Amino acid sequence: MYNPAEEISSINFGSIIGGALNAVVNAQRESADTTVNFIRKVGFMPGEVDAETGVEKGLGAPVCVSFAYDKEVSPSQVQTVRNITVEVKDGGSGYDETKDTALTVNGNIISGANIEYDGGKIAKVTLTAIPSGDFIKNGVSVIASQDNEDGTKNASAKLELSVAETNTPVPALYQKMQIDVPILTMMPIPFIKIENADIEFNVKINSVSSENSSDVSKSDVNSSSSFGYKGWGFSASTTLNASFSNQKSTSSSEEVKKDYSLNIKVHAVQDDMPAGVSRILDILEESIITKTVSDPIEKSE
Repeated sequence: MYNPAEEISSINFGSIIGGALNAVVNAQRESADTTVNFIRKVGFMPGEVDAETGVEKGLGAPVCVSFAYDKEVSPSQVQTVRNITVEVKDGGSGYDETKDTALTVNGNIISGANIEYDGGKIAKVTLTAIPSGDFIKNGVSVIASQDNEDGTKNASAKLELSVAETNTPVPALYQKMQIDVPILTMMPIPFIKIENADIEFNVKINSVSSENSSDVSKSDVNSSSSFGYKGWGFSASTTLNASFSNQKSTSSSEEVKKDYSLNIKVHAVQDDMPAGVSRILDILEESIITKTVSDPIEKSE
């Protein structure tokens, strides 16, 4: 008689389920190895090779992507240039070349003036500094005075401001710059994590047994009997025949069907970045620098 419990107990569930779990663990380990190789091969140059063992020691410099661009250091603008001169209308008289001459406009002193004299007269006034203020206007009178010994001021000359403004377009200035960016900060790093794994093992056993039997009675013994009667004027006779048969046959059959199925569902996601790798990326981001490649130049349109 077939025993299903004995059949199920003979299945090595530990090997079946454990093998599936080992496969999941190995897949996670290979994923971690892939991440390490990605960081080493993509993010860094080869390290120094040990001369004796031929084994690479550590990592080299980070692999960087360089970008060159033009940076505007001075925008285009219209520059207004003021040309201020003092025009001598009347040089006056009595000016002493050894004394200081004060130039005033509406009570405001103009400093930084070089005055040339000729026979006690003011011949030429050259401004060494450009004065500023609302009082600086074209056609405004300038008073040139010296202190006399008697306390009076000599102010006989007639001077006038001449202001001319020129608008000159100044083109923008550009400087060639270069920035080096570590490549690891520009691309996602694969951190694949198996979030869950569902293992389903199904066993289906169908046992079918059948038994057929039939009884047939048959006798091969034949018997017969006869008897007769004679009477007054008539006669009669009777014959009896009998046969018996006995036959018995029995048949049985048994069929067992077994179905096995193993289903593994694995769900993998992008894992959070480890703290160590996050720190490395922070350091690489801090190393991003911008370098000056050229002096400021005008850029043609």
